[in-house]
Formats: sequence, C-alpha cells, structure tokens
Amino acid sequence: MADDRIRARYDAFFEADFLPLIRHDQTQGAEERIAYANEYAAFQLGRINQNLSRLIDLMERTATAHPAPALAPTE
Repeated sequence: MADDRIRARYDAFFEADFLPLIRHDQTQGAEERIAYANEYAAFQLGRINQNLSRLIDLMERTATAHPAPALAPTE
C-alpha cells in the first residue's frame, strides 16, 4: 500500500513540466541537478516508449483487420 502512495507521488511529480529544483535557502550542486534532470528525462522517455508501443500495436491491428489493396503495376 505504501508503494502505491509513493508511486502516485512520483507519477504526479513527473507528469508536471520539468522545473529545476531551486531552493533559495540552500544551493544544490551540479551533480544533484544533473541527477534530477536525468531521472526526469528517463521517466519521460519511458512514457514516450509506452505511447509509441501502443500506437504501433494499434497500427498493426488496423493493418491486419483492413489490409491495403494490392498496387497495380506501373508498366
């Protein structure tokens, strides 16, 4: 159950647009900012991959259900 709450928090956090973590009371080092940006990029690439996989699956099912007619010879 705790994993679901953590997962939901991460999903909500990463679904928002990327904003660098800027804290006025303490300065983050470059390593922390790079790690955060890399984690955000990896999450977004994973979502892109999921969406492309669904799109390809849909296109394959459509092509199977409605095959394209054979092209006439050009000669």
